Amino acid sequence: MDAHAAFRAHAAFWQDAGVDHAFTDDARDWLADNAAKQQASDPAKFPPPVAPPPPRALGPAPVDAPDMERSRGNWPATLDEFAAWWLSEPTLDSGAAAQRVPPRGPFGAKVMLIVAEPEAQDRERLLSGPDGALFDAIERAMGLDPGAAYRASALPRATPAADWEAIAAAGMGAVLRHHVSLVMPERLLVLSQEAGAQLAPDRFDSDGTGIVKVGGREIPLMAAYPLQQMIPRPGHKRIFWKRWLAFASGH
Repeated sequence: MDAHAAFRAHAAFWQDAGVDHAFTDDARDWLADNAAKQQASDPAKFPPPVAPPPPRALGPAPVDAPDMERSRGNWPATLDEFAAWWLSEPTLDSGAAAQRVPPRGPFGAKVMLIVAEPEAQDRERLLSGPDGALFDAIERAMGLDPGAAYRASALPRATPAADWEAIAAAGMGAVLRHHVSLVMPERLLVLSQEAGAQLAPDRFDSDGTGIVKVGGREIPLMAAYPLQQMIPRPGHKRIFWKRWLAFASGH
């Protein structure tokens, strides 16, 4: 076979394999080569680079921190007053008040559940979707009557890409602790890392349990996976339940 035939056979082999370009192992800055040629022929087409603007923060604008602190004197003094205040207080959130969802449950509940935010489909009832259906089953497994657990959220409405750092700086953690002091539950179940950070337990151990001191009491707390993470993962549910049994029997 002559050299031309050998080359054609080699090319046909790689073409059949789907390779129709030549490659080299040596790195080459093609953009730099092209830019140099263009600048040499017409430098006016390549002005000096301009620094890009800083990235915009995701999520809604944070609430006004000074206003929340100034409104502390108007915070509700009883649990009966809390829901109406939660739905209307302007310093809690910069979004539409009509999208807020109230907490629900009794004073002195055996368990107070705290999640990060309402479910997207919630309107008048907190945890009305799949997350709520899972917690309803958990509530029954705990031996509680339907609705006996108090359901609360750290934010008053569903807030995609929330700026939790700004929300904390605004004082939402103090509002959450005040909410707990009005409910006075026997135990706290926090199913959100963000909500737990806002609550800032007075003690939090490596096993995910701790205490929150409010109203002259020390309320036992357990933190675990968010409900939406447990829904598709049976293993998460099993781990949660084992931890809950140990937590409930230890206090």
